[in-house]
Amino acid sequence: MNETKSNRLILPSLLIATLSTYPPSIVASVLLTEISKDLNVPIGIGGQIRTAASMVAFIGSIAMTFIAARYNYKRLLTVGLLVIAASAVTSSLAPSFSVLLLSTVLTGAGMAIVVPMTTTLIAEYFPLAEQGRAMSLLGVGGGFGFLLGGTIVGQLAAVGGWRLAYIGFAGTLGALGLIITYFTLPDTENKGVKDITSGVREIVSNRSAIGCLVSNLLASAGIQGVYFWCFSFIKETFQTSTVQTGYIFTGTAVMFITGSYLTSRVLSRLGPKLTVTLGLIGTSVCTVVYNISPTLSIATVAILTGNLLDSFRYNAHNTLSLGQTESKGSMMSLHNAASNLGYSIGSALGVLLLVSNWLTLGTILTAMSLTAAATILAVVKLPDSEIVLDQ
Repeated sequence: MNETKSNRLILPSLLIATLSTYPPSIVASVLLTEISKDLNVPIGIGGQIRTAASMVAFIGSIAMTFIAARYNYKRLLTVGLLVIAASAVTSSLAPSFSVLLLSTVLTGAGMAIVVPMTTTLIAEYFPLAEQGRAMSLLGVGGGFGFLLGGTIVGQLAAVGGWRLAYIGFAGTLGALGLIITYFTLPDTENKGVKDITSGVREIVSNRSAIGCLVSNLLASAGIQGVYFWCFSFIKETFQTSTVQTGYIFTGTAVMFITGSYLTSRVLSRLGPKLTVTLGLIGTSVCTVVYNISPTLSIATVAILTGNLLDSFRYNAHNTLSLGQTESKGSMMSLHNAASNLGYSIGSALGVLLLVSNWLTLGTILTAMSLTAAATILAVVKLPDSEIVLDQ
């Protein structure tokens, strides 16, 4: 689309739309203790707001597989942003935990719409040669969201508690994304089809597309080692303080930002399929290394390197899925569903720590990542026109 290619507001608009999906989870993570105490629920119960959002996002992504085939992508994106903004407002006003939980359901529904639509719209607005670069820049923005989000939430909470954090951060960014998206994004060419199952049928009949989804599910589960469990591991194994662990967490965000920025250059040389494969193998090695590391320094290097390598894998996986079928909205909705399910599986595997040890958990997560790499090599094919990126 030549007229949209010259529109410099498209990518910033999609970036802000993507950023709007992060604040609710950041608020819930950083201020979980305060939220639970204020609403008189145990912290274990309070933590279920994140579980609820993830489950609704997964179910919603499945539903979006059909909905995306029927409706205009830009309109769906604006609806999703409206839902996220509304959920932030209702969360800030929640008089009880039950109401907050219902508001979180709205958050998950909004995420199920916004996440796949932002990636799908990249294919609508950018030619094939520029899609990988656009995808990687969205990854950079997401990394900055996590890097700065904790500080912003903390400052707002210090002034007005967790309710101000919801309305001031999540609500403001959601509303900003809605306004900018509505007024700056050009209308898309997709008009929808009467048969909402057409996209699903196309995906199911495409062996490569199925392989891409399965590999993404396995990769999303396997990466929980260097994304999530590693922080508890270093606390328990090396007795790191909360401050030390926080520094390492910040380092992982910096590495993801750096990797996302460099992804387009990596893709231009290796292509998305090889980038995903090498990223999975690399993160597998890093997961093993930090689990058997004799020192905190070695474990930290492995964790940081794993996050860098997965930023390549993550952005390349999105690019690879985007090129698998003509039904891009349905494909990216299923891609998002696979990611959410994988994250849930990788987190749930932590129950193994009740009967085993860290090395067992790390071995299983590593096996899932390597299986994902094998699936990519054996099943997934590159798009008809291999993506070569402008630098």
